Amino acid sequence: MEKIRMFLTEKFITPDVLWEAALVGGKILLLYFVLMALVWVERRIFKRTIRKRREEAQDQTNLIFIGNIVVYTTFAIGFLLMAYQIPGLQNAASAALAGAGILAAAIGFGSQQAISNIVSGIFMVIFKPFRIGDYIDLGGDKAGTVTDISLRHTTIRNTENRMIIVPNAVLNNQMIVNSSILHAHTCAFVHVGVGYGADLNRAIALIRDEAEKHPLTIDRRTPEEKENSAPQVVVRVIEWADSSVNLRAWVWAKDHGDAFVLKCDLLKSIKERFDTEGVEIPFPYRNVIIRQEPPEEPPQAET
Repeated sequence: MEKIRMFLTEKFITPDVLWEAALVGGKILLLYFVLMALVWVERRIFKRTIRKRREEAQDQTNLIFIGNIVVYTTFAIGFLLMAYQIPGLQNAASAALAGAGILAAAIGFGSQQAISNIVSGIFMVIFKPFRIGDYIDLGGDKAGTVTDISLRHTTIRNTENRMIIVPNAVLNNQMIVNSSILHAHTCAFVHVGVGYGADLNRAIALIRDEAEKHPLTIDRRTPEEKENSAPQVVVRVIEWADSSVNLRAWVWAKDHGDAFVLKCDLLKSIKERFDTEGVEIPFPYRNVIIRQEPPEEPPQAET
């Protein structure tokens, strides 16, 4: 064993080899700290700019997406530079050029989904079916506010404060209901049923009064409609149901969240107001008729 150790020390672990290894390790360590510092500075700059845009109510979707691309690109270049400092990897890189076509094809085939996510993310940022801060609905229970669009996925925060992570390729091929794409104002449909014997004009006036005095209700009438004394809240009869006359009120709020709270509050206050004013809110009922068959007569005995 002693002879083997001496052989290795004399033949391989020479002062020149140690000095070269230390120099390579120092370069890699220096590049690593420079890379981390550069990424930290980039993230600080982007976070500060995003915060400023948010305070000024500006769209920060493009900036967040570009920030993700810059950070990932910096990481990729930094790791390539660190790998290039190792002599063995330099020779391996030269030898791999001969099979670059096969390698590129293999990588392309294996990363089709990843590339699709990146391309879909770029398309979404360019065409903007939604932006950071928009409330979108993907169907089912997948709805919430968009918080981030990265190279791979989009992050949505739902009303339970849970994050929904959706790959960009899936999101790009799905129907999306965007409540904020043009403006955030949202109309809440408030449905109320009254009895057939109720005074419809009285019921409509009570619903309109409760809706107009709610603090979350906004006035969406045009100047011409106001001049013509059009009602702020429209209430119409929409259906003759089996046991009720159904009414619908169109009530506007500033955004989706306020519209949900407004609808819940009005359903409660209208019920209480109807109870006070004596307006009937019917419920389904059925008349059950029980037919009783006459008892069968016993058979007559033969004589």
